[in-house]
Amino acid sequence: MTHQKLSVNPFQLIQAGQLLDRPVLLYGQWQTEADDGSAAQRKALLFFAPQRWHEVKSRSELQHLRSEIAATQQLAAGHVLSSGWAGYFSYEAGRAQQQIETGSAILAEFGYYPMVIHLDLGQQEAVAHWHPDTDDEAVKQRLNDLLLAAGEVVDGNTGRPRTWSQVWQPDDYQHAFHAVQDYLHAGDCYQVNLAMPFACTDDLTSASPYGLFNAFDPAFGGYMNTPQVTLYSVSPERFMCIDRHDMETRPIKGTAPRGVTAQEDADNRNWLAQSEKNQAENLMIVDLLRNDMSLYAEPHSVRVEKLFDIETHANVHHMVSTINARLKSSHHAIDAVLAALPGGSITGAPKKRAMEIIDELEAFSRKAYCGSLGFFGDNGVADFNILIRTIQAYADGAVCWGGGGIVVDSQCHDEWQEVLHKVQKILDTWL
Repeated sequence: MTHQKLSVNPFQLIQAGQLLDRPVLLYGQWQTEADDGSAAQRKALLFFAPQRWHEVKSRSELQHLRSEIAATQQLAAGHVLSSGWAGYFSYEAGRAQQQIETGSAILAEFGYYPMVIHLDLGQQEAVAHWHPDTDDEAVKQRLNDLLLAAGEVVDGNTGRPRTWSQVWQPDDYQHAFHAVQDYLHAGDCYQVNLAMPFACTDDLTSASPYGLFNAFDPAFGGYMNTPQVTLYSVSPERFMCIDRHDMETRPIKGTAPRGVTAQEDADNRNWLAQSEKNQAENLMIVDLLRNDMSLYAEPHSVRVEKLFDIETHANVHHMVSTINARLKSSHHAIDAVLAALPGGSITGAPKKRAMEIIDELEAFSRKAYCGSLGFFGDNGVADFNILIRTIQAYADGAVCWGGGGIVVDSQCHDEWQEVLHKVQKILDTWL
């Protein structure tokens, strides 16, 4: 037997995530349509207690990680994920891929996990799946550790509101915004994604991710706790999903706030759907990602399946497009992921020049922010988000960034307000 249903509520495991060894929790990425056509149910995956661990700080180490991951994915039959690699690539890994100096920055942290817990949040079921070569005693020990952690969960929300401060004031943002405009008018770029950080002095490394997940029900959320950093992400954006050889990316570009009333909310959504400016921004990034995917795609397989869809999230409406392609049989999923780092929706275009401008103007290094969190399953499935709407927590404090794409007809006040719409609910949520 290589699976076991657990006598524990999946929400207890989400609340207990920070008590496990190097956990990776990927929330809301996998939905199954019910037979009766009712709404899809939310699911999550929980990885913990890795057998191997990589903290990557150089291009050579990144290539070594690539080789190890490629060696374990077998494109096995069936879709049940029972083992694999999980972790994140930082924004700095994207800088390395673009041949931009990264110094001693962490490029990636990944572990190999021989067991995966599947959480069905609709049916409130938890099932453990593990690699068939895993020793029985090792399985027993992992399951005992998991149930012990769940048993330590205290009912109710044990978090509290935190105090966040703007690292940039409006004048700072305005200065950077106009510098971007100068570069755009000079022809250096046609879009630059400018971001600004918000800081908290509390140690949030041992907080539970449950409060944020409960508040946002994120489409591509994630949580990861390592000795270096704790990540809390309520990302709405998929970077790349690869199922054997079928690839999908879903870039976001275009935002409108949620309305106070139902009518205002509908009006905001309709405005976004009809906004030519946001459609133009979205199309710029669609073209960039079509090019990124084509590097390892079968010729003529890249297709824009959906253009300018409007999705509604807890804090904003977004304009989202969907691009599909077929991965060449001679290449591995990690090749396609690495080639597309960092996601074009959070750089601008052309990508490398936009990143150079970002380096010049932003307050400090993004680190994990705008990187990508996800997994490479041994069954040939890989799925990664874009690490936006993300808190990076360290022992001496935490940071949460907000940003948006700047084009020649952008207005500074509107872009500033968009940043606040994106992050304010995160900053207000108990953690």
